[in-house]
Amino acid sequence: MTPAAPKAVSSLGAVIALAVGLTWAFVSVREFANVPDLVGVLSFSVALAVLAAAAWLIAELSGPSKSVVAAAVIMAIGGLVAAIGNLIEDGLGVKAFGAMYALGVFGVLVGLIGLVVSLALRRRFLLAALAAATFVGVQMSVEVGGGLLILASWLVVAVGLRRG
Repeated sequence: MTPAAPKAVSSLGAVIALAVGLTWAFVSVREFANVPDLVGVLSFSVALAVLAAAAWLIAELSGPSKSVVAAAVIMAIGGLVAAIGNLIEDGLGVKAFGAMYALGVFGVLVGLIGLVVSLALRRRFLLAALAAATFVGVQMSVEVGGGLLILASWLVVAVGLRRG
């Protein structure tokens, strides 16, 4: 993605990219497997939380920019808030946390849109495409297999970072 990425970012970034792809792929395919509800809730919560690391990685790869960092922070906080809200609402059955989940997902989507726009304006088109694919994948995560789109997109990132 970026030739000037430090080796530490490359190694950790590849692990993060792989984690993002695999967690979202599991979210998509779990609908076709016979997994307990708790496993589904936990996997979706983990997938949402991993978006915080994804936001950091996109910001690191893009280079310093206030708009990219701001969008990444919104996405990261949204992912963590949505993960906690989902876990409490669906995992523990406290329906009042549905609003927390919804606000968190809204933050993720707004952050991703902000990343797409900010990165495109900075002419970081590959990273903008990654954020756009992640946005579409999150939107289609369960019903249409959007997690597989996220897996494909983030696997490209992982391979690119491993190659240096």
